[in-house]
Amino acid sequence: MNSNTILLLGARAPIALELARSFHSKQYRVILADSLRFPIGRWSNTIVKYERLPSPRQDSKKYASVISDLVLKYEISHIVPTCEEAFYVARYKDNWNCMVWTPDIQVMDALHNKETFALKFSGLLNIPETISLDNFFEWTNSHQYVFKPKYSRFGNQTIINTTISAETISEPENWIAQKKVLGKEICSYSIWDAGKLKGYSCYEPLYRAGKGSGIFFKHVKNKKIKKEVENFGKEINYTGQLSFDIIISNDTAWFIECNPRGTSGAHLLDNRLADCFFNKEETTFIETRDFMLTSLMFLTHPFNFFFKKVRRAKDVIFRINDPLPAIAQVLSILELIFIKLSKGIDLLEATTHDIEWNGHED
Repeated sequence: MNSNTILLLGARAPIALELARSFHSKQYRVILADSLRFPIGRWSNTIVKYERLPSPRQDSKKYASVISDLVLKYEISHIVPTCEEAFYVARYKDNWNCMVWTPDIQVMDALHNKETFALKFSGLLNIPETISLDNFFEWTNSHQYVFKPKYSRFGNQTIINTTISAETISEPENWIAQKKVLGKEICSYSIWDAGKLKGYSCYEPLYRAGKGSGIFFKHVKNKKIKKEVENFGKEINYTGQLSFDIIISNDTAWFIECNPRGTSGAHLLDNRLADCFFNKEETTFIETRDFMLTSLMFLTHPFNFFFKKVRRAKDVIFRINDPLPAIAQVLSILELIFIKLSKGIDLLEATTHDIEWNGHED
């Protein structure tokens, strides 16, 4: 088996492009795959081949079977998921005779589900009071809580700073109420191998597209948060990518959500990403440069380009030696618009519609 061949999943995500470039710079062969037709990563000159997969959400068994074929075809030695396909990969990881960069599906699901994250891990992290909405009765004080689905992403369904009633949300058993914490929101991203921290970054999402999706990433240095993340990953013997949304309030770090997958913090590690997976020593973000998704910044915050710090930030997609992903990203956007219109969902939902894990997929 060729020990230098990586099957990199989630080609739609800018972090997959970041990973592909980093792996390529270290002489690894990258096979990139996704269930979309025109993800931005497929145009990169750093990959050997782009393979289109079936939707894991629609047919997880077929998805796993196709990955099995690719593992044999390309003699894959490592499978690295980046988006929510990671849950399906974790579910079938024992099918493949190679290194799979995820923990077991039971661990991933417990971390992803906002209720079980609080119930199972509050002894290891500071997590705000979190209650399943069907057991919530503090309606007169509901403005002091944040309401969100137990399985969700991007924060686009979050209800905050609002007084609501028991009739506001249907299917309350699928939602949580979390005690609101006021403070500065930051995010952490880390890479793990059997409980050993291999890579780490921490950042503030200064600008967002919508309520929750960060598009401008400012490096943050916080030794206390890093230590808490390090202790947590070591305690649960984590393998793969692990991310947290955190609020700093009165010098206390409150871990409000967990994403057991890749997030934008990978951009801050830049070309050192490959080292995080394959070097023995830990790699941390040591630069001070900011990173951004330039196209989305132009669309959502165009006047902020008057600020010097925005103009100086590094675009996470364009590279002079690999320009096609930036040029062809209009095709990726058009495909997502088609999904949005055909499914009757918003654009953010379209980005994950075919790969989402909501705890009960077949």
